[in-house]
Amino acid sequence: MEAYCLKCKKKQPMKDPKEVTLKNGRTATKGTCSVCGTKTMTFKKMSS
Repeated sequence: MEAYCLKCKKKQPMKDPKEVTLKNGRTATKGTCSVCGTKTMTFKKMSS
């Protein structure tokens, strides 16, 4: 799984991805950048 890293300024592979539900009910995946170790997060597409 890949996510955009704000420190590296490009998409990087995510290390230890975990699915979470935000308080507004939306699902997301949280993890860390495998290159620099910064926390990353990506949202899941909402199904209609």
